[in-house]
Amino acid sequence: MASPKSVAEAAAIRRKILGVKVRHARTRAGLGVTEVAQVLEVPATAITEIELGQRHVTLPQLEAMALMFNVPVTYFWSNGVLKEPDVTFPTREAMALRQRIIGALLRQARTEADRTTNDLANHLGVSATTIDDYELGREPIPLQNLEAVTEYFNIPITYFVDEGIKPSTNGYHEPTLNEIADFSQLPQEVREFLSNPANLLYVNIAMKLSELSADTLRALAEGLLEVTY
Repeated sequence: MASPKSVAEAAAIRRKILGVKVRHARTRAGLGVTEVAQVLEVPATAITEIELGQRHVTLPQLEAMALMFNVPVTYFWSNGVLKEPDVTFPTREAMALRQRIIGALLRQARTEADRTTNDLANHLGVSATTIDDYELGREPIPLQNLEAVTEYFNIPITYFVDEGIKPSTNGYHEPTLNEIADFSQLPQEVREFLSNPANLLYVNIAMKLSELSADTLRALAEGLLEVTY
C-alpha cells in the first residue's frame, strides 16, 4: 500500500496537470478567470488556484467548466482534442443537484461494496462525518477524493460522471422524419425547454436519475429534504 506521503505527492501532481488542462480549455474558449468564477460563484482567485494546482476542484465544477468551455468532461483526464468553443452556461441549482446525485451514487457504491463510512473515511484520510456530508450532498467532493473512491471500490470514474449528450460518430446528425414528428408531438413548453442549450444539464440530470436504484433515490430524496428544511 502506498504511503500517505506518496499519495499526497501523486495528488499534488494530478492537481497541477488538471490545472494546466483547465487553463488551456478556458483560454481556448476565450473566457477570463473572472467570467468562469462568476458562473461557478467562487472568487476569481479560486479559479487561478485551480489552474495552478493549488486548490481541489469538484466534479460538478469540472462538469460546469466542461459545458462553459464546450469540451467533453473526459478531456480533463485524457488527451482529447478540443473543439471550437460554443459557450453555454449551467445554473447553480443544477450544479447543486449534481453534487447531491454524486453523493447518492457514492453511498450506493459504498453500500454495494459492503464498506462502512469509517472504512471509506480511513482510506481517504477524512472523518466519518465528512463522508456523511459527501453522501448527503452537504459538502462537495474534491476530484482527487472521488478518484481515490473509484480505485477503492474498483469502479470507473464514469460511474459518477455526467458526460452530457454525446455527438454522433459521424458528426452532425440529420434528424429523421420520425424524430421530427415525435418532437412535434411534445407540448410547446416542453419543446421550448428542450430547445434551450442552457437546459441540457437538467435533461442530463433527469437521465442520470432514471438509472439510480430505488434505495439510492430514497437516500437522495432524504438528503434534499434535509437541505430544504
